[in-house]
Amino acid sequence: MFEANVNFEVQSIRARINDQAVCERASALKGGVKCEIEHPPARGRGSLMGCANYHARIRLTDDNSAWLIRVPRMNSSIPQSLVNCLIRSEYAAIKFLETTKVPAPRAFDYGILGDSNNRVGVSYLLIEEMPGKTWLAQGPRGKRFADDKDKERIWNSLADVLIELRQHPFSQAGSLLPGPSPSQPIVSAIASDRFLVLSPCGPFNTSNDYYTSLVEQNMALITDGQLFTFFPANAYIVFLYLKSRVQILAAKSIAHSVEVPEQFYLKHVDDKGDHLMVDEELNVVGIIDWQMARVVPAGEAFGPSLVTADMGAMYNDRSSLTFHDLALTHSLKAKGAAGLANIMGGDESSRRFFWS
Repeated sequence: MFEANVNFEVQSIRARINDQAVCERASALKGGVKCEIEHPPARGRGSLMGCANYHARIRLTDDNSAWLIRVPRMNSSIPQSLVNCLIRSEYAAIKFLETTKVPAPRAFDYGILGDSNNRVGVSYLLIEEMPGKTWLAQGPRGKRFADDKDKERIWNSLADVLIELRQHPFSQAGSLLPGPSPSQPIVSAIASDRFLVLSPCGPFNTSNDYYTSLVEQNMALITDGQLFTFFPANAYIVFLYLKSRVQILAAKSIAHSVEVPEQFYLKHVDDKGDHLMVDEELNVVGIIDWQMARVVPAGEAFGPSLVTADMGAMYNDRSSLTFHDLALTHSLKAKGAAGLANIMGGDESSRRFFWS
């Protein structure tokens, strides 16, 4: 049943995509070079299907380079207005990253459903297809699983990324939208987190306002019967407790931000590991899936995240700093980033806040 549903969804997405318009747009952006679009299988070998997005490959015939058209997968719980917001936000985030040393894909274009200039038929991004393979905990050179020594290569690459992002602060927390230039995106309202459709909120000038808003929106959804419907009372109590801890969490982030007023930093919010593209030696050569990325307090941006977490322990309420958190801390120290190392190795309060 699941496979049939996925196949039906993919067929529906393909039916809406105007392949000719995609190729014409890509060709125009590439200076008239001819191209063709390849729709990979929905599942299995060669699939480019993500949890939240459908991808098709655009093959450019001049040098056999490839772009991707990235189309959000739709369901009835996600309004089109949010899809359009996420497209604009991801485009702005990737264009901003092009002005940094972070190895993100280049973004060439985006289109919004309902825009008279968009002939593609869907909301979409045109982005570079990154080299390498998705990191799914595999080791180097065909090794099935990475051991702790292998993973040091990953942590070393991620340390470089965190150090680079620290060089590009923002004055507010929120989601990005295209601004006057790629290096100057607009910090706007947050409309979604990893799992929820939220009422647009922000941008925020302080960590306290940012965390308070996220907690209160969850509490409102619980009260309205939209969230944790099987155990609403228990869930509400958890978020009530989190609200009581907001000032402590915010104070830690302020302590990590030596600038006055407080500064904020771009974070990939779904950094489980499969957002990393690696080569055969396990060097990180690309970071993908910037949908829902947002600008957050320093403690959240540079503290322990999902990629170094022990997810089994977290799901069983036994969360703490992990061996890999400390290994990444060591990589940051070795690169001279003592301030970031203090954030990474201090505690995991930000990670627990979002996974309580």
